[in-house]
Amino acid sequence: MNEGEKFEQIPFDLVIEILLKLPTKSIARFRCVSKLWDSTFRSQIFTESFFTISSSTSHPKLLITCLLDDKTFFFSSPQPQISSCASTTITASFHMSFPIDCLSYICRPVRGLVYGNIGWYFRAPEGRVHFICNPSTGQFLNLPKVKKGWHIVKSYLGYDPIDKQLKVLCMTELYGCTPFLVEHHVLTLGTGKCFSWRMIECDIPHFAAGVGPSDRGNVYDGICINGVLYYLALIHATYDGVPQIICYNFTSEKFSNIKKAQGMEGKLIEYKGKLAMLQPVFYSDQYSSMIKLWVLEDAEKPQWSRYTYVLPSPWMSNIAWNKLRFVGVTTTGEIVFSPLYITDSFFIVYYNPERNTIITRIRIQGMEAYKNCKAYVFLDHVEDLKLMASI
Repeated sequence: MNEGEKFEQIPFDLVIEILLKLPTKSIARFRCVSKLWDSTFRSQIFTESFFTISSSTSHPKLLITCLLDDKTFFFSSPQPQISSCASTTITASFHMSFPIDCLSYICRPVRGLVYGNIGWYFRAPEGRVHFICNPSTGQFLNLPKVKKGWHIVKSYLGYDPIDKQLKVLCMTELYGCTPFLVEHHVLTLGTGKCFSWRMIECDIPHFAAGVGPSDRGNVYDGICINGVLYYLALIHATYDGVPQIICYNFTSEKFSNIKKAQGMEGKLIEYKGKLAMLQPVFYSDQYSSMIKLWVLEDAEKPQWSRYTYVLPSPWMSNIAWNKLRFVGVTTTGEIVFSPLYITDSFFIVYYNPERNTIITRIRIQGMEAYKNCKAYVFLDHVEDLKLMASI
């Protein structure tokens, strides 16, 4: 190159295309290089393009959390594609830790964000904090208190696909009131304004129901499918101690309910785009090798289809069923399980119910320092690089 000649400027679209190939941790470091680099990584075209790639079916990730010394540590790894290989190994990368202790609750990730509560109400009725965090950017944001004198019973994070907004539905109870007095509030994220809660009307008085014990207290089941949140609750008008399914539409902000089939219990899941419930079968207070799958075919009637599966005995002889927890269901219908605790050989298992076969067992390495810690695995996690100041 001759003296005085100038480099041709690289088109901005090409710069974005090159930068999109960088791993998340490199992007976080490169933000510190200069104001220009920082503004480029913050730009709408970059963050939206990165999210689109991350949320594609070819780039799913596992999000793994584990509890150690009153902190929750976040890891992620590529979510392996199902193959004929009986076993494989993947490596988990550490993201960050948050001061979320054993009395806290973490919801399923939604569009790359994790919502949770720190401290259960019986320990801190006035001091309970709820938060949004982004494991990809390392940000942690406390949300405002809902209402003085009330404590949070349960909250859920969901996405309104019409208005393209993240929303938090929060149920609060007046402390010390008998009978229970519950209010419902909504917080909309991404408005560019100060966060503020709105109270909404609910014409189906109900109380969120725990679906079973866990190491973090009661498990309050909830899953968002196509903008509708489904969770279990005790309905006041027909109170019989049997939880029913409440539906909350994040767009219309209206409540409805779906009646369960007789004898139907378990955990709410999404199965091939439909609401479903996975139910382990007990014998003498112990898990058997049998599971039931209930799939909602028609919400208006309602009509449920029931399927019963017996896990293959060779697998059952090697892994204790009562030491596994249900993780989720893949888009192709495989049921995924993981151990309750991290061990020398921490793994997840893919089970195909239609063929009644264990497709693959995936060993997760890189978490050996957290042996014997409680572990929670989430499927189909996406990475979102938008900073929460602009959410």
